[in-house]
Amino acid sequence: MTTSSRLGVTLILLSVVAMDSLSRYRLAPSWTAETIFAVGVVAMLLAAVMRTEFWHRAELLALWTIAVAGLLYNAANLCNTINILAYHVVEPATLFYTGVTIWVNNVLTFTLLYWLMDRGGPDARANNRAYPDFDFPAMSDPERVRPNWQPSLVDYLFIGFTTSTAFSPTEAQPLTARAKLLMIVQSAISLATIAIVAARAVNIIQ
Repeated sequence: MTTSSRLGVTLILLSVVAMDSLSRYRLAPSWTAETIFAVGVVAMLLAAVMRTEFWHRAELLALWTIAVAGLLYNAANLCNTINILAYHVVEPATLFYTGVTIWVNNVLTFTLLYWLMDRGGPDARANNRAYPDFDFPAMSDPERVRPNWQPSLVDYLFIGFTTSTAFSPTEAQPLTARAKLLMIVQSAISLATIAIVAARAVNIIQ
């Protein structure tokens, strides 16, 4: 894993922590996200310094655990927010900010998942050791990109963002069942957040 990739992942984890601090209907205390962020950063630092197979595997395991836990936690926060919305009187501003944090964390969490999953992860992609989970246009048009082009974290961020906004593939097309299932889950969380939480907050304000 390159230094730029680790820096990008650190920024994603830091953004998740920052967004989680804005939510008022989260299930876990605020220090939970901060602890997870610290674990991820420490794992990447150790892998970068030690440069052994053991620490490399530990780094990937830590990031996979964080990504999956983040997905489950964000989905649970959405369910909890909908439950509060159904049975309690809520402040529209608080509800709106909570909806925004769930939506943004949905984008960031799936960005990390796609990046870790596609073709076995960043290292496997660099060595072309597996079939792709996503078909990027640049992969079939080598004359328009640099030699040996590989998708970066930003490319997966674009997939995560467009899936949450358009509820469907836009640039890269999913090729495998696991990629399609993840995109279905992401679109469902995003749709529920926008249609139920954000829409209700706007309705209360009006």
